[in-house]
Formats: sequence, C-alpha cells, structure tokens
Amino acid sequence: IRKYSCVTLSPRQLNVRNLVSYEKQQVPTDATMFITAKGIRICVKPDQKWVQAAIKKIDERRAAKRK
Repeated sequence: IRKYSCVTLSPRQLNVRNLVSYEKQQVPTDATMFITAKGIRICVKPDQKWVQAAIKKIDERRAAKRK
C-alpha cells in the first residue's frame, strides 16, 4: 500500500527540469504523481500532452544515467 495517493490534481503545468521521478496510479483517481528534486509530490491528470512529454524526459534521463 502506498503512503501517498492523489486525491486532488494540480491544474498547473510543472517545469520538467524540477522533476526527478513519477508514479502512475489508478486508485482513487487516475493520475500521474510527479516527484520534484525537493521531494514534493504533485498530482496531475495523465492525459495532458505535457505530462506525457515530462514522463518521456524523465525516462530518457534515467536511461542516460544507467549508461
């Protein structure tokens, strides 16, 4: 069981440079939770274009670190 779950979703677009990680969830609402460099968790609607772009960017950064 996760300690954090998204109940309210932020309407704002986040700066991708500040995001270090993300988690996807379906319960209690369908959401993507981004985690910032400072450890702040922000929930957003997963169907927005910028959210998909941010996830891709984080994945690319992770892949680059592994090399």
